[in-house]
Amino acid sequence: SDLDVPVVVTAVGAKLLQDTGVKDIKDLTILTPGLTVTSTTSEASTTARVRGVGTVGDNPGLESSVGVVIDGVYRSRNSVGFGDLGEMDRIEVLKGPQGTLFGKNTSAGVINVLTKAPEFEFGAEAEATFGNYGSKGGSVAVTGPIIADKLAGRLFAAKRERDGFYTIKTGAGPRTATDDANQDFYTIRGQLLATPTDELKFRFIGDYTKRDERCCVGVQIVTGPTGPILDALSADSGVSIPAKPFDRISYANRSTDQQIEDKGVSLEGEWTTPWLGGATLTSITAA
Repeated sequence: SDLDVPVVVTAVGAKLLQDTGVKDIKDLTILTPGLTVTSTTSEASTTARVRGVGTVGDNPGLESSVGVVIDGVYRSRNSVGFGDLGEMDRIEVLKGPQGTLFGKNTSAGVINVLTKAPEFEFGAEAEATFGNYGSKGGSVAVTGPIIADKLAGRLFAAKRERDGFYTIKTGAGPRTATDDANQDFYTIRGQLLATPTDELKFRFIGDYTKRDERCCVGVQIVTGPTGPILDALSADSGVSIPAKPFDRISYANRSTDQQIEDKGVSLEGEWTTPWLGGATLTSITAA
């Protein structure tokens, strides 16, 4: 007998993602109840939690219990999902264990990202953004046929910069940067879609992202008699008394510079078989 098992899925389409300015998985938290995304020592240590459950730690060897899947490829390090994801078809957040469909390391849930595939009609778009803290960025995208009805391509590129919104008191340490949580990265993704026959379809994707940023300090809150003691022992002005967390003032004499490089390729093949009423056989290979 058949057994229907309910699954909680939050699916966010391309139009809503565009209207709300969602460009990465961190932004997705504004649209998805129960999804929490935090960074600790660096963006490479970014972790996602669903309903409060997830893997949180600074060790880069830990694989999150909330799996991130981009265009069918499981990404063992969540940090790949926190750059600009580019043109998206939709993002699905599946809550609860998903090992049956998505395999290992999905005991808390899955964030399934599906980007836009190449199209056989020409299209292009560009976007520019400006904001406070010196924020500026832009992206360009183009898609269209290379060989009519047989081969199409899509190219996306983006560059984004922003000053840090934390003010850092460096004390007597070696650190020279007086801000933190800045943004400085670029990303590029190229795709090819081949349809040699009506039954065969191949999609090749290559992407590259590089980040040169500072992350991640915290705002220290000191109350009670401890504050004056720290003030007396500090080489400079000490901690903020009374505590003012919304001034975003932090204290760090060490560098938080981070250089993160992420790149990958994948090939997805689909064959509409003559068996079982036209069942589709899918193969995905990635590195």
